[in-house]
Amino acid sequence: MSNPYTLGRLTRTRADGSRYWSYVIQWFATDGKRVRISLGTTDKAAAPALARQLWSQHMLDAFGPSQAVTVGTLVETYLDTLPKPFEGWRSTGVNDPVMLSKIKGAERKRQGWRMAKPYWDKLLPAHVDAQTSTEYGVWRKRAANTMRHEIGPIYAAMAWAVAQKLITVAPPIKLPAIPESSIGHLTKEQFRLFLAECKADHAKLFAILAVTTGARATALLQLPWSSVDFERGLIKLRPKGIADKELKGRATVPINERLMPFLRVAKEVADSNYVIEYKGGPIASIQTSLHAASVRSGVTAHPHMFRHSAAVWMAEDRVPMAEIAAYLGHKDLNITVRTYARFAPDYLREAAKSLDW
Repeated sequence: MSNPYTLGRLTRTRADGSRYWSYVIQWFATDGKRVRISLGTTDKAAAPALARQLWSQHMLDAFGPSQAVTVGTLVETYLDTLPKPFEGWRSTGVNDPVMLSKIKGAERKRQGWRMAKPYWDKLLPAHVDAQTSTEYGVWRKRAANTMRHEIGPIYAAMAWAVAQKLITVAPPIKLPAIPESSIGHLTKEQFRLFLAECKADHAKLFAILAVTTGARATALLQLPWSSVDFERGLIKLRPKGIADKELKGRATVPINERLMPFLRVAKEVADSNYVIEYKGGPIASIQTSLHAASVRSGVTAHPHMFRHSAAVWMAEDRVPMAEIAAYLGHKDLNITVRTYARFAPDYLREAAKSLDW
């Protein structure tokens, strides 16, 4: 859309005779007079973002907030509808995996909005066009994943605002493309070194479970013994009675021969209904114990790295991508192929054979 203002450059002279310049925003008032306001920058990339902010503030000053709802108002109204943490939610929420997942998701959105707010807060939806998101990325100077984290809540809020008939059309907010993942994973040798330095029993069991099931950390920390079927050799990662759409994909996976003895020992000494427990109860985070083992072993590992490692090991062992996708609970096979196919020894080799003459 065309802006009701233009960008320009204004050169001024200081008292000592030296000259300086900056970008300005300029428009014509209703009386026909030209208005020019300095943006206080000589950065060509930053100027459009600053101009949007200043113009929206001008419109608010001229017509008042009652005449134009801002992006910030819509986002914060939307965020207020999402689940909020309550006292003891981290421990209580473990008993309700859906609620725990929703609270975590809502908190992540609120965190993203806190970072994006200085830029987007006073913008008017009508002044947001296809370039606004790009200009925000230039203004923030952060990686694509960070931009997705920060713009995501705004994108969701605008869709919600349309559904609630607070605005008629969602502005064309654009999320940056998902960058090619570097896939942080451990080799089997690194995993053995790391495991040897897991001093806490619950941390050691978590690492073994994570790398043999490929499950997300949340699924394992919420896993009850009732979901472990020793007789059939299966672990049901999705809680009974919970629809798959309410949680990120959780599969039913076999208990392999390496994992089984560790699970049996853990079951014998269990003091709670949870597979991963500490001091007789479930835990919300495993980060501290894993960090300690990382320091001792010299092998840096975080919870999600075990999931990546499981997928890479399977790909390296020529397990079909469809089976890896099922194991990880991926709903879209393309995600699995895009992320892990490169680790398969035979990846594209048949195709390469055709390129002969």
